[in-house]
Amino acid sequence: MKKVGPSSRGRPKVLDRDRVLSVAMEQYWRHGPTQISINDICKLSGSSKPAVYREFGNDDGLKAAALLAYKAVAIDPFLSRLHTNEALTTTLNSLIEFIMQDRQPLQIPDGCLFVSMKAQRYCFGPITQACLDKVRTHFVSSFANWIDTSKSAGVFRQDIPTSIAVHQIEALHAGAASLQMEGAPSEEVKQMLTFGLAAISGEDRILS
Repeated sequence: MKKVGPSSRGRPKVLDRDRVLSVAMEQYWRHGPTQISINDICKLSGSSKPAVYREFGNDDGLKAAALLAYKAVAIDPFLSRLHTNEALTTTLNSLIEFIMQDRQPLQIPDGCLFVSMKAQRYCFGPITQACLDKVRTHFVSSFANWIDTSKSAGVFRQDIPTSIAVHQIEALHAGAASLQMEGAPSEEVKQMLTFGLAAISGEDRILS
């Protein structure tokens, strides 16, 4: 008789993890992470609740996993535009372009799930809070490194401490996301980003 190994014991795993994460991320992003339950995710993804709990542990684990999925599709591509080998104007315009991209052809919601989750941090469990801290540290350090390198090259304002410049950029990013969710005119959101980034960086050429 063939020996049964550990991998063949227990109930078979039938959950489509990618499907669940895709649905959870999109629903949290579109409707708000505190407005969607695991029951909603199970129904929309066609998954059983026990299977979701086996995979993610609990609602806290699912939200943290959805945030990491969002980081991969939205935050990392945004931060990848922080080039130090390009003209500062080019990089700033690239950041604005990413935030202002037309969401409809891409079939993605307005706003930013990361921003939304930061604003509701204390509504989440310890796993999601720790994940938020990790993603925010990555976001902040990426901008800080870019600013420091730009300062060394003499193309970024020297009189604003890097930490303050990062906070200002983070506030601009969050403000743009909030305005988009509120349905503000795109041109107003773009102007807010343009004037804000010009003031922070000292690069007035993006205003023309």
